[in-house]
Amino acid sequence: MTRIGGLTAAASLLLITAGLAPAGADTTSAAVSGGVLRATTSGATLSGVVLDGTNLQTASGTATSQWSIIDARGTGAGWTLSVSASNLTSAAGTSDTTPRMIPATALTITPGTITAGLGSDAANGIIAPALSLSGESQALVSATGPAMGIYTLTPSFSLAIPANAYRSNYSGAVGGSALVPYTATLTYTIG
Repeated sequence: MTRIGGLTAAASLLLITAGLAPAGADTTSAAVSGGVLRATTSGATLSGVVLDGTNLQTASGTATSQWSIIDARGTGAGWTLSVSASNLTSAAGTSDTTPRMIPATALTITPGTITAGLGSDAANGIIAPALSLSGESQALVSATGPAMGIYTLTPSFSLAIPANAYRSNYSGAVGGSALVPYTATLTYTIG
């Protein structure tokens, strides 16, 4: 009896299913165009230093705002954020008339932790070691394989002050006006 009941149920299901017909078939499509590869960077204001005759003096600070690297090209190709820097100079003032200089090689950027945005490729394939700068363009952050999406980081900067460094120039009268800080121009390119 059980066997006949099972066959009856299967036959009923077949009859119900046979009466259904597809309503139609449609396709949906979307063209996905590649975007751009870009980086947003910021400078840093480093801590002040009082010279004491040693090579152990360091001015340090972090980027004034979070950096971002966006690869929206949709190709999966690698990319590199490179940087070059001018020497740091304290511009001449009205009394201190000789510009002063600290070489760019004394300035180091440490990219720090790189965080992948929601839906982005993992950041574990991105290389970003600490870098002592120079006038030549050097790789600061790079991805050799797919690193598509958005990545954020907040680098730290440090400036090693040599024992024989000159103090910053005064903007006006020595001792009676503001110091002109040492500044450098950092140039970033991504490709």
